[in-house]
Amino acid sequence: MAAISQSDKNEILRLVGGIVLTSQDVERYLKHVLPYIGNGELSVSSQIARHEKLKKRMLGLLVGELVDSSTSDSLDFSQHMARIVHDRNQVVHHFNETYGQQLSTGSADEVKASLQSVLANLTNLKSVTEQMMAIVLEGLRDITFANTPEQTQMADLCASFRQQIAS
Repeated sequence: MAAISQSDKNEILRLVGGIVLTSQDVERYLKHVLPYIGNGELSVSSQIARHEKLKKRMLGLLVGELVDSSTSDSLDFSQHMARIVHDRNQVVHHFNETYGQQLSTGSADEVKASLQSVLANLTNLKSVTEQMMAIVLEGLRDITFANTPEQTQMADLCASFRQQIAS
């Protein structure tokens, strides 16, 4: 049994933490975006009801809804999204089963490379969901809140969100 250095352990912990936090961001954005995607009912009350329904959903179900509501007929898109969720779940729910043997044999570099790949894919998905969230907010600003007293507040919120995701 080969020992893993403390710096390797710290890097693995940093990567796992990044995976958990990034996937939580993706979940949060999808819960806010999905009520506006692929739903024939556009009333505010139906969107609020759908958001309530999505509140307790996990990443896999949310990504599945995103895939189902997309206009892509590409099997590659569906498989890619399923792979991102699977890889994330292997880290978050099955870490020891997935990486235990590699860690016990001292293969920290292989584990770190795998975790970096998972984090990179989740980071890309987070960027996409952030852009989707920005578009939803801007749509609300321009349509739902147009010519209302709240339009300025929505404009400020949109600008703040765009600035947040740009940094």
